[in-house]
Amino acid sequence: MSITVRVLQANHGDSILVTHESTNGVFNVLIDGGDGATFKYGPRARYSGALCRTLDDLKVKKQNIDLAVLTHIDDDHIAGLIRAFEAPDYLREMVRSVWFNSSRLITDHFNVDAIPANDIYLNSDTPETTVTQGKELEALLNEIGCERASVIMAGQSHVKGPFIFTILSPDKASLEKLLHKWPSEIESGETSAHANDYALSLDEIWANDTFKCDGSPYNGSSIAFILETDGKRMLFLGDSHDEIVVRSLRELGFNEENRLEVELIKISHHGSERNTSVEFLSIVKAKRYVISTNGAKHGLPNKRTLARILASSEGIVCFNYSGVIPRMLLERELDEYASRLEVICGEIGL
Repeated sequence: MSITVRVLQANHGDSILVTHESTNGVFNVLIDGGDGATFKYGPRARYSGALCRTLDDLKVKKQNIDLAVLTHIDDDHIAGLIRAFEAPDYLREMVRSVWFNSSRLITDHFNVDAIPANDIYLNSDTPETTVTQGKELEALLNEIGCERASVIMAGQSHVKGPFIFTILSPDKASLEKLLHKWPSEIESGETSAHANDYALSLDEIWANDTFKCDGSPYNGSSIAFILETDGKRMLFLGDSHDEIVVRSLRELGFNEENRLEVELIKISHHGSERNTSVEFLSIVKAKRYVISTNGAKHGLPNKRTLARILASSEGIVCFNYSGVIPRMLLERELDEYASRLEVICGEIGL
């Protein structure tokens, strides 16, 4: 049996495929889909992005997406999945189950009036597609018989195939903050400085480091979870708020003396300094800390986040784009910390 994690090149977003393979078969979990270009890009979207190529690979192997997790509504997490639902022969044919805290599920959960303006609609760009112009995503999921979960919230535990999911975020208060009309474009990086902090040395950061938490309600609604199978644990954080995750971990009994040990952590919000605190890092311990971004937007990843990880752990910090590391570190720091940094090429085997 094997477990692999494929961190796709999703531009400034997230898209991750976790695969469990055993004599009982293959189970694939897709976490987010990156921005729209992660699926298709270029003039008339003629070129296949990393998500499209990955789904093509699964189709050749006659495999499915057994669970797709849409962590939250930011464009750099959901847009690629929306395009994959719009295209013929992709997610509509491949997906078996979806977790997505849609506006409709949230309003139903809190027993308040629906907010139709928040419904997500699919475009029909090609003559081959059977999806009519303007079909709503939730209607499509019902039409194709896709299994839907109720609202996913902290404190829950779910078993899907060989995996156990322990949900850390969002909490009730975070979901309540979405009971309004959502803006048409959500700025995922609004709580991050758009100028980077790469001119600072690691020593300067360590000498003067303070933590200010992310204030975005949309990031705060992000689904985050511990994923466990075959005695191995992983931690996937989406863009979740640090304080929600820390509180959930402490409620599960993890602390500075009893740290949560995992194979890898997908660091929250593309390495934003406002989503990874020293406190969080003091109660977890990972072999790999994965940061997903090409570094093209919002000044992310923050060097301050990298500094906190390097100081709190002996684990490897992994990036899914090769150009990020040289920009973040000073030349002398590259030499000193090269052994702690890694560019992900292909799959991570656990």
